[in-house]
Amino acid sequence: MKNQNKPNDTSLDISINEIKDKYKNAVYMSYKAHNAWVRQVKWIKNLDAIVSCATASKQSLTIGWFVKKSSQVKVTHMNVSNGGINGFDYDPNLKIIATANQNTLVNLFNPYVHEPNGILKGHSAIVLAVRFMSARSQLITFSADRLIRIWNVQLQICIQRIANIFPKGPDVDTSCFYDEMTMRFFIAFRYTLMLMEIKPEITDRVMSHSNSVVCAKYNKNMNQVVSVSQDGTMYMWLLESGQRVKTFTELHDNYEVITMDFDETKTRILTAASDGMIKIWDLNGNCYHKLEANKGQNCDVGQILSLKRRIIAVGWQKAITIFRDNMINSGLVKPDEWKAREEHEEDILCADIMLNPPLFLATGGFDGDIVIWNSVTEHPVRHLSARKRILSAKFEPNMGPRTSKNYKSLGRRFSKAEPVVDTERFIKQNDFGFAITCLRFLNTRAHGKDCTLVSCGGNGWVRFWEVNSGKLGAEFTAHKQVNSVIMDIDEKEHFLATGDVNGLVKIWSIKSYCISSTLKIDTITKEPSLLSSIKSHSDQINSINFCCKHNITYVIIASSDCSVSLNDLNGNLIGMFGQDSHWRLESPTTSLRSTPSKNRIAPDTKPTPNVNFGIPKIDLTSVEQKYNQNDEIIDSNGQISLSSNRFEIEETFKFDANELINDTSIRYNPWSKTLLGKSYQEIRTKKRDRKQPSLIRNGEYEIWNKTGQVPGGLYGSLKMVELDNIETKKKLESKFFKERNAPNLFENKSEKSLAESLRYAFDEKTLFPKYILDYEARMRQEHKKIMNRVSKENDIVKIGMIKRNESSLSMKQNS
Repeated sequence: MKNQNKPNDTSLDISINEIKDKYKNAVYMSYKAHNAWVRQVKWIKNLDAIVSCATASKQSLTIGWFVKKSSQVKVTHMNVSNGGINGFDYDPNLKIIATANQNTLVNLFNPYVHEPNGILKGHSAIVLAVRFMSARSQLITFSADRLIRIWNVQLQICIQRIANIFPKGPDVDTSCFYDEMTMRFFIAFRYTLMLMEIKPEITDRVMSHSNSVVCAKYNKNMNQVVSVSQDGTMYMWLLESGQRVKTFTELHDNYEVITMDFDETKTRILTAASDGMIKIWDLNGNCYHKLEANKGQNCDVGQILSLKRRIIAVGWQKAITIFRDNMINSGLVKPDEWKAREEHEEDILCADIMLNPPLFLATGGFDGDIVIWNSVTEHPVRHLSARKRILSAKFEPNMGPRTSKNYKSLGRRFSKAEPVVDTERFIKQNDFGFAITCLRFLNTRAHGKDCTLVSCGGNGWVRFWEVNSGKLGAEFTAHKQVNSVIMDIDEKEHFLATGDVNGLVKIWSIKSYCISSTLKIDTITKEPSLLSSIKSHSDQINSINFCCKHNITYVIIASSDCSVSLNDLNGNLIGMFGQDSHWRLESPTTSLRSTPSKNRIAPDTKPTPNVNFGIPKIDLTSVEQKYNQNDEIIDSNGQISLSSNRFEIEETFKFDANELINDTSIRYNPWSKTLLGKSYQEIRTKKRDRKQPSLIRNGEYEIWNKTGQVPGGLYGSLKMVELDNIETKKKLESKFFKERNAPNLFENKSEKSLAESLRYAFDEKTLFPKYILDYEARMRQEHKKIMNRVSKENDIVKIGMIKRNESSLSMKQNS
């Protein structure tokens, strides 16, 4: 062995000849497997074979079978067109080989069959790696566009899609590994190692959809909630009860739906899929237009923004894609060009429009840059970026210790003691931490004075911007130790909701946060007041939407755990859309303690102490000991002093026990106030009346009813009458009986033959159809004509021969 004694070497070079000379029992063999670069070689014990792959259309996958008691290898080749295979994996339970192809497909091979058993379609870029999760019968695939898909192998469908969490850069190669014991998936890039932990499945939860929910929004005009899942299923729910009213399936055929939004009038629904197609629907599920976002090529449309006379789509490139109203007049619509040049250096992920003048349009990129546009002239106004500010400090303040509860980077961390020399390398390692995921304009605030733009994204940061000057007004970490967050703001712009990939949603009060009176020279780093935290979901939050009903604000949350929840601002769960029991959102009613005006008395009148409602008396001496600092509240007689400044009593109430019990106006009626009572009452009213049994007018029954004595046992109440006498019948005469030696009258006669039993004789006209009989008749006529012609020709020949013979005889006689 070479370099064996050098301690600094991390690898050893071993020669085949050294093994052959040192180990006499060692046997090695070689065989021709591929004609191109071999990308992966793996020994599979269950198959007793070596499997290898190469990036070539022919001999893409090769299986070398070892023949027992022989030094030969039996080779099996499998071909994959358009580029070959980058990698493969084998599942011992399903006995299937999955291949990562250059043609964006994933093939499922049976090792003993040359053709694939299944093909998984969904990636729009080259597939780099595949890994099986044998315990779940699922497959993880990773493509060159930094996209992970999780497939159900038996159903051959994609059940989850993960994007925008991986660093971008010129990585030469990536490696993937899945650990079955810890259920963790590792991806190694050039400078970064990422860890993803597979969460255990929860079987006792309510599922609104059968797949991951990508978006759920409230339509105020219809008073309904519209939710869309990745598999292209759209549901419409009633907000007040959670009942599903409409269902639309296969919105984009076999492609995955990525996002959804309404138009300005709330009468059209816009959906976008991974094939780059945007469809415009009405509320009845009719598709009116199809918009090609990427000129017919597959792309991930991250957001759709419906403006006045325009539709904007972003998410897959550095430029803005726009569709103008004068172009949307046919079934298939092509995009128009944005007037200004590209301002972003990375892909645009989100956008938002200011509803008030000057009608600014904000777009956020993957690198953290925010560009403010004039939506009328379509030219840039200024750039907002927190990336430069972070780079000036040389490190991200929020990049502290990480946990494995989220999809996050485990790359090299830069501490204060370790200076960052290579800034460009630091950017590449933490590029995903700057991505802007959501932008929202605060339209109720004064432009030019207050912070009117809110952004959120990488590492859980939320930032407030003053757009006119480009100043960063405030920033805080809404969710610590997470990769990214999303957000939404209510219509009155009093509350901010943020959600992370762990399923946690936080409600913040921003009514007076970062306004002109609180703005300072330095950036505000203090968090706004936190109202509540909502943990209604167990997976990534994909959509947050505020809605208002009966002057009460609710939060609609859609998650990757296939459910949509309705919550209030206090963090209470109203219900899950799709659950068995429905809820009821009612307007707030008056308190049950309110009494009619006739029971109100003057403020100086003391309440009557004689009424006892079963409430135990409180020992005021113990209260006085606990609250010895508030002596002025309790007097020497143990009564509460009404003259204290701590109490502001406008009126006192005199309760009468009898009036309180008999007063029906303050009672709670369950038949009209509860959902169960209303439904039960409705069922009872619609039920037909049951007929009661009529009175029995029978003498014996009347005696039984009066005396209480049973007249005749168990069946005594039945009516019993005597039967009439039966007359004796005459005996039958002897002619009706058969003698012993008489012939059997009922004996069957000999069966007739088939010809005798037939009523009519079968002929050709009844057995064959008419066109066959006509054809046969024509063939007979033709045959007859031919035979006549042949017979005539034969007669002519015979006559000629006779004449020739006669002439020859006459010549002989003359001679």
